[in-house]
Amino acid sequence: MMQLSTHDIRHRWIVVTGLFFFLAINFADKALMGLAAEPIMRELGLTHTQFGRIAASFFLLFSLSSLLVGLLSDRVKTRWLLLAMAVVWSVSQAPLLLAAVPTTLVMSRILLGASEGPAYPVAIHSLYKWFPDAERTLPTALLTIGAAFGAGFIAPVITAIILNFGWRAAFLTLAVVGLVWSIVWLAIGREGPLESAGDRAPGALVAQAASLEEKIPLRVLLLSRTCLGCNLSGFAAYVVLALSTIWLPSYLVRVAGYSLMQVGWIVVLPAFGQMVMAPLLGWWSQRLMKRGIASRHARGTLGAAAVVVSGSALLLMPVLPPGAALIAAVTVGFSLASFAFTTGVALAGEVVPARQRGGVLGINICVTTLAGLITPAVMGQIIDVAGDALTGYRLGIALAGGFAVVAGVASACLVDPAGDRRRFAGLASTCAQIGAIPTTFVRNTHE
Repeated sequence: MMQLSTHDIRHRWIVVTGLFFFLAINFADKALMGLAAEPIMRELGLTHTQFGRIAASFFLLFSLSSLLVGLLSDRVKTRWLLLAMAVVWSVSQAPLLLAAVPTTLVMSRILLGASEGPAYPVAIHSLYKWFPDAERTLPTALLTIGAAFGAGFIAPVITAIILNFGWRAAFLTLAVVGLVWSIVWLAIGREGPLESAGDRAPGALVAQAASLEEKIPLRVLLLSRTCLGCNLSGFAAYVVLALSTIWLPSYLVRVAGYSLMQVGWIVVLPAFGQMVMAPLLGWWSQRLMKRGIASRHARGTLGAAAVVVSGSALLLMPVLPPGAALIAAVTVGFSLASFAFTTGVALAGEVVPARQRGGVLGINICVTTLAGLITPAVMGQIIDVAGDALTGYRLGIALAGGFAVVAGVASACLVDPAGDRRRFAGLASTCAQIGAIPTTFVRNTHE
């Protein structure tokens, strides 16, 4: 396995810091729409259904761009892909300053979503070029914290800008911050030295001396138990995330009766929960693996359990009155599920050959983020067709919670990275016997 130089070991944490703020800005852009929901609906005269569809337009090209750029990341340096995305998502918000009408808002959100869609998989792909498999859970969790920081801790600042200068000023502020990040990334962004499967996991075996690594058929990878399980829990986690970024602020204003400024501070709590729990669960997962616990449980079961607990908290929200209990349910419900993203990409990194990792991560993100396209629109429709808005808000939250519980349990039953690796190795061996492919992808099932 390639050994990192002392300089590389130091610099990789600089890269992690850059990626942390990259995802922070990315998720602040997502959260802004929810925080500005009430002023936007009021100014533009939108119904909940109309606003939900506008919010969902962000995800119209989100999944497709995740797939295409994910595949492109196997061929183009991630440094330049990350830079291009940050520049485009900053520029995409400029039209709102000139003509803030529903059509302009939709077009801006579509372009913003297309440029932000691949952000997480490409950032992870970049990160994994700096860390071998056994060391990935903690830095991946730190990137998840970056997302939480953007979605929550920046919320009071964004809310203050909205209340004092209007929602357009908030969009402008984030656009400028994105351009500043781009300039800094030009100075610190680099490609990591770990590219091959041998660098990716301790004990990885290569059966031939050739430098090429075997490619497993994409269909086989995507239909593996591990990928299916991770996509299921990831989809459920994204349902929770979409509710958090688009509808949670309105829920707290309309149902619980909090002011917008109070909501700006309340949504900090789920972000704080993520910032505490993500590294704690990441450390626990990594510790379990070092003690010999199979990653099926150390990663798969732990990530699925986070989704189940999150869904359970959402189920409680509609029956809780405003106060400490409701805020606690909001904190737990919208903080834990995101750990499924951390474990999901780590599990995919175990079973997918390095040269195919960017593409598979892109496809997985494409699948899970479909929840972002569906959830805001469905929630808006539920609110409008219910007997009254309060009933609609409560019903939508409860349905999302129930789905998360079921999906988490199913994911825990499906994930099996060791079994998938054995199956891939057997497939390579069988195909080699008939001259179809060389047996170069033989992984160590060290669990």
